[in-house]
Amino acid sequence: MGRTMRRMGGPLPLLLSLGVALCAATCTLRTAFITTQSVPTSPPLIARSARKATGDELVPPKRPASSYMSWLNDNRESIVEKLGTNSVTLVAKEAGQQWKKLSAAKKKPYEAAWVKAKAKYAKDLEDFKAAGGVILKPEKRTSRTRSTRAKRDPNMPKRPLSSYMLWLQDNRASIVKSMPAGHKVTDVMREAGAQWSKLTAAKKKKYEKAAADAKAKYLEEMEEYKGQNP
Repeated sequence: MGRTMRRMGGPLPLLLSLGVALCAATCTLRTAFITTQSVPTSPPLIARSARKATGDELVPPKRPASSYMSWLNDNRESIVEKLGTNSVTLVAKEAGQQWKKLSAAKKKPYEAAWVKAKAKYAKDLEDFKAAGGVILKPEKRTSRTRSTRAKRDPNMPKRPLSSYMLWLQDNRASIVKSMPAGHKVTDVMREAGAQWSKLTAAKKKKYEKAAADAKAKYLEEMEEYKGQNP
């Protein structure tokens, strides 16, 4: 050891030589370690393409309405006019009875449309899940969640009344007056519906025209409202 140190000119060159060798070994080990680590990859292209341009969240497909609900959407207004009330309970009960009595031939278009919509929904749902989407369970409604629901914009145009409701405004007082003591609101609505169904086309015409004019005006106001509130 003493001869080696003398040949190298003392202890300092020897220490420098050992330091350089140790540094080279450390760098080699570090490089080997880094190359063995997995490199994170970017998300699949399908997941990125399915995301909205305005956000980072995937939107699940909407479940299609049943054949009965599609039929109800087409016939709800006539049922309301027949009953003379917008009561959800009474309308649902009458609609259920009408649907039950509906012939298979009249149900067929709604059932065929539902089958087609259901197949499309299943495909859209698979695409949604393949893109990384997750179906979340709906939260239970509470009095707090109902109270925090967004309120209707007071500037939004009000939906116009139907021809039946316009007629009812003119005739409700006389109908109530003709009812026996102790009558219920449902009795008044039932009698109003019966009178409206017996009304001649000539007498209905005035209210139908007023309802059509009000609807046209409502649609114009809604277009203007949407333009001001995109």
